[in-house]
Amino acid sequence: MTRTARAAAIGGSAASALALLLSGCATVDSERPAEVPSVEPETITPVPTPEGTAAVVDVSPGGEESSDFVWQGLARAADAGEETYVHAWVRSYAELPNEGEITLTPEFPDSVSITVDAEAVTVSEADPAMRLIEGTFTVEQLGTSAFALTTEDTEPQEDLHPQGPDDAQRCTAEDGNERIQAASQNLAEALQSGDDAAREEMRLQWAAAPAVWWGIQRTAIDLAGSEQEFAGDFLLEACEPYLQG
Repeated sequence: MTRTARAAAIGGSAASALALLLSGCATVDSERPAEVPSVEPETITPVPTPEGTAAVVDVSPGGEESSDFVWQGLARAADAGEETYVHAWVRSYAELPNEGEITLTPEFPDSVSITVDAEAVTVSEADPAMRLIEGTFTVEQLGTSAFALTTEDTEPQEDLHPQGPDDAQRCTAEDGNERIQAASQNLAEALQSGDDAAREEMRLQWAAAPAVWWGIQRTAIDLAGSEQEFAGDFLLEACEPYLQG
């Protein structure tokens, strides 16, 4: 089912809530998005920096390496040749086998491709397209965009996980629309200016809600690539499972 068809299938009140998530992010008749909404700042909880190779704890937006920090982190891990903790969400529709390996590749052109043991992959109950790769791995880069992860263990290192509201809380919050919209536009500016510090602060703030963080990143990539003129309906897609009813 296409994104448009999925949106049309949602009930009236939920559809209205989902439409709000798009206001100011997608353009109509070549109008620019609204100004970045003003929201109260949130407390951002820092996480420790692991020794050795930095862990890869993020959500892949799909697409090119320049805007995919999961891809960049795996490339650094492969180059360092050290065991690396990975807690990485990938949006993929590949069928998950009961055993053996699975290759996860986002649906966008020029995306990263990650082959990993199926036992190290968890499927989100709310949104089956969201897949979590978790464990400590040896990372091998097979090509420009292809990686193979050899599992050392699948134990989570929760102290490295960003803290904050989850997807359901983000999507249903009273000020959720304004916060998500502001984050998308602020991240677009960070991507345009190459401000990795601002992007990292946003990861810590949002990555506890991986579907929303995926939607924010995809929206920001579109906005940055179109001089703030266009964004797809990724925020709708991210929040749809939590607003149906």
